[in-house]
Amino acid sequence: MTEAPSERQARFDQLFAENPDPWDIDTSDYERSKREAVLAALAKRRFARMLEVGCAGGALTERLAELASSIVALDVSTKAIDLAARRLPRCDSVEFVVAEVPDYWPAGQFDAVILSEVLYFLSVGEIRQVSQLAHESLTGNGLCLLVNWIGQNDLTVDGDTAVKLFLDTAPWQVAKARREEFYRLDLLERTPGD
Repeated sequence: MTEAPSERQARFDQLFAENPDPWDIDTSDYERSKREAVLAALAKRRFARMLEVGCAGGALTERLAELASSIVALDVSTKAIDLAARRLPRCDSVEFVVAEVPDYWPAGQFDAVILSEVLYFLSVGEIRQVSQLAHESLTGNGLCLLVNWIGQNDLTVDGDTAVKLFLDTAPWQVAKARREEFYRLDLLERTPGD
């Protein structure tokens, strides 16, 4: 028996059904420059296994695939996952999964967890759970990258609050922080010795 979609999944499926690129990720200079900032923050390091939460149509996934031997790319929207899989049809290193965090978190360890433009869509409790899950699933020298819109929104939390909640939940250390006009990028490591 198939489980009924959550309210969040239904909302995002409708969003992607109405517009396959609802945030102009493929055409916007803002989005392109943000992707370049993500890649620069990762310093062209090579990753064995990466987790991308909220992959949408796969624009960032496509670029991350250049840095990772294996990627698990999650999105709550079945429509977004379909778009992402069509974008990367011959990329065997990416596993696309329709899933809603924190209810689902893939098993195993990752040396990078990417949460780009996703945290503020979660509740306070869910942000805390995701922080703990990300922390527990990182390898010892793994990185967690947060990208958050910092403009106004009509959601429960804004980007700055989401980052504060995330950082306050598990023993994170900020390796790099970058603040632009509309977004912030925080590269995190596990606190040494934890």
